[in-house]
Amino acid sequence: MTRSVPRILAVDVCGTLYDANTTAGLVMFHHARLGHRWRHAALSTISRRGVLRASLVALAKITRFDAHRALVMASLRGENLSSLRASAKCYVSDHLPARAIPATHARVDQMRAAGWQPVLVSNALSPVIAEIARQIDLPFIASEPAHRAGRLTGRLARDLTGQKRKAVEAYLDRPLDAVEFAVITDNRSDRDLVAAANPAVLVAAGHPRKWMRDWDAETLCH
Repeated sequence: MTRSVPRILAVDVCGTLYDANTTAGLVMFHHARLGHRWRHAALSTISRRGVLRASLVALAKITRFDAHRALVMASLRGENLSSLRASAKCYVSDHLPARAIPATHARVDQMRAAGWQPVLVSNALSPVIAEIARQIDLPFIASEPAHRAGRLTGRLARDLTGQKRKAVEAYLDRPLDAVEFAVITDNRSDRDLVAAANPAVLVAAGHPRKWMRDWDAETLCH
């Protein structure tokens, strides 16, 4: 009896399923929940649209170093991992639903009903992605925060940025060309997945971004 080829759908989260940076959102929520006023205020300042935020984005494009993300992570130094996980449960349940992108959720449900197995594949922190995955009953792959004896170091132990194909293949224990593979994402950095996908669905707010024209892919605008 011939075994069927798995049909795997990699689904990005931030900007794809939710109009939110879930790492920054979770960390800011965590600091607010625990009364860390100065940390919350500092992250609010660097995350707010304006000259400072634009400068950090420009710096990331030039240097490929995401200073905003590094500062968000640094603010977690010394925090208890179990406490961050508790914050993730509240954040995902109470705050994230309002930022859902219905068109993308509908497409994932449609493909799931057609026999595709969705897997959340995100650069965001595992505590928030794990909670999202739990609530919508999906497996996940995410960046991992570094910790020692349950205390966060303020750094990443595993960063999926630009490494998603390797992570998915490790998760599947086989190369992507050994499965039917599809992807839904808004990230330019996910080009390693987009190149391997059929179909590829690129998510954009308002209208397609310039880089999306380089790919033979469907564009889902919201």
